[in-house]
Amino acid sequence: MKKFFPVLQYLNLPNLITTLGLIFGIAACFYLSEGSLKGILICLFFSSLMDLLDGFIAGKFNQQTGFGKYADTLVDFFICCIIPILTIYFFVGNSLLIISSLTFYCVCGLWRLAHFGVTTKKDNYFTGLPVPGAMLLVMITVWAVLHYGFPIWLCVVIFYLIALLMISSIKLLKYGFWQKALWVIWLGFLPVIILT
Repeated sequence: MKKFFPVLQYLNLPNLITTLGLIFGIAACFYLSEGSLKGILICLFFSSLMDLLDGFIAGKFNQQTGFGKYADTLVDFFICCIIPILTIYFFVGNSLLIISSLTFYCVCGLWRLAHFGVTTKKDNYFTGLPVPGAMLLVMITVWAVLHYGFPIWLCVVIFYLIALLMISSIKLLKYGFWQKALWVIWLGFLPVIILT
C-alpha cells in the first residue's frame, strides 16, 4: 500500500490526531458560513485539544517526525490565524482599523510559525506566545464584543498586542503555568459558549 501512497509511511497516532484537528477546523468553516459563532468556538476548542494531544503523544512515545512538525504548523496556521480573522471580519466588522489589525495578527502568526518550523533546538520553553494561545485570547475578545458590548477600538489594540506577543522574545515554559491557565480559561469558557 505504501508503494502506491508513500505518505502512508507517516501514519501514526500523533499525525492522525493532527488530522482530526484539521477536520474540526473545516467544520468551523461550515459553521462560519452558517453564521454560528457557537459552532465555530466549539470546533476551535476541540481543534486546540487535538493540537495539545498530538505534541504530547509524539513526545511521550517518541514519534516526533519532520512530517508531523510540518503538518502541525500548517494546521495551526489555518486554525489559529485564518479562522479567527474570518470570524472577526464577518461577526465584528470590516472597518479599515479592524482589517489592519487582523492582517497584522495573521502576518505575525505566520512569522511565528515559520520561525518555530526552522528552529531545531529542543528547548523546554516556547519563545513568543504560541498561536493556539493567541487564538483563544482573540476569540474571547470576539465573544466579549458580541455579548458584552466590548468596545471595538479596544479589541483592535488587543489584537495588535497579541500579534506582537507571538513574535516577541518572551519565554514560556512548555506545559507550564501559563498553558494550564489557558486551558482553565478554555474549560471555563466552553460552558458559557454552550449555554449562551
